[in-house]
Amino acid sequence: MNRKEISPSELRVLMLDILQDIHRFCEGNGLKYYLAYGTLLGAVRHGGFIPWDDDIDIWMPRPDYERMKKEYNHAYYKVLTAETDKHYPLDFMKIHDSRTVVEEDGGDGNWGIFVDVFPLDGTPGEKQWKKTCKKINFMRHLIANQRFTRHYTLSKKHRFKKNVSIAIGKILHPFLSLNQLLMKEDVILKSFSIETCSFICDFTDLHPILLKKGFLDYPILLSFEGSYFYAPKDYNGWLTLIFGDYMTPPPPEKCISNHNIRAFWV
Repeated sequence: MNRKEISPSELRVLMLDILQDIHRFCEGNGLKYYLAYGTLLGAVRHGGFIPWDDDIDIWMPRPDYERMKKEYNHAYYKVLTAETDKHYPLDFMKIHDSRTVVEEDGGDGNWGIFVDVFPLDGTPGEKQWKKTCKKINFMRHLIANQRFTRHYTLSKKHRFKKNVSIAIGKILHPFLSLNQLLMKEDVILKSFSIETCSFICDFTDLHPILLKKGFLDYPILLSFEGSYFYAPKDYNGWLTLIFGDYMTPPPPEKCISNHNIRAFWV
């Protein structure tokens, strides 16, 4: 079956349109969101996409995230989570264009061109934050084991640890599906109410950072590809913490995308 491929420039236009619709929805319904990760860096340093980047990330505080998941409505931009699609394999939300399909890192996902939406959850302090991180890491191992079960079999060619992971996954598979594991992880993520906690964290990040809840106070608008979107007021503090001298681009050999995305019209 021949599919019409979407050019990299058109892909960015479509991603931007999803972000603009998310902004419109949030403005109209009193929801909070913030540019995140490389998208935040791109807005500050480049006024838009990082030249070698090819995705859009935002954060949403958990209450707004849950409302978005239930209330967002569009003709062809759709919500994807483990709750809305039992085959969805990730622990955060995507808003995707259902008219398209994405081939990411060599394989088709069950989604189209997307914006990633990451939940910000509450935590009482550093001690509890570390405990939650350990629980999430354990769940990630179980989830990874289930993914190994789908794609791998035991083999002398694999390292011992990989064979152990595959074996555990095969033992668990009849009792806990990937979707069930993701739902259990979601319960852990929502252990503490963000309203009553002094700290916040995106626990879905592979390297979660503990932040004071005040980080979300007084959002500001930043220009991104000619439109304005919300960002944390103290974006400088976060970017410095993560990237150091973030206004200086990395050397050319490190200017590569973390993703390998091709997209097609359905």
